[in-house]
Amino acid sequence: MKITPKRQTILDALQKQTSTVSARTLASEISHVDQATVYRNLDLFVKNGLVNKYVFDGSESVYEYAKPDHHHAVCTECDRVIHIHAPDQPILDLLGIGDFSVQSLQVTARGVCAKKHQHK
Repeated sequence: MKITPKRQTILDALQKQTSTVSARTLASEISHVDQATVYRNLDLFVKNGLVNKYVFDGSESVYEYAKPDHHHAVCTECDRVIHIHAPDQPILDLLGIGDFSVQSLQVTARGVCAKKHQHK
């Protein structure tokens, strides 16, 4: 995959995000790249492992720049996504998956966050 100037712009915008972001939101932040190009390239980045795509509890797909040993906690009340940095290997060891070659690991904890003032 060749990294064109538009692709680099999309990747740069994703790297600057502090949380997951929808394709629509990302496209609005980089208005000089048309929305179709953003969507098409996000799919390409996911396919090539540069970007992770998530769908939490049936909501809109969200994306983030792929980082190793990176997992999530999702609040079921306000949809807040908290990033958790935990090494994959101890998790894999705990799972005890023997004859299986893990290519990626995504742990998502669901519950209610401590920001109760955001919940109705």
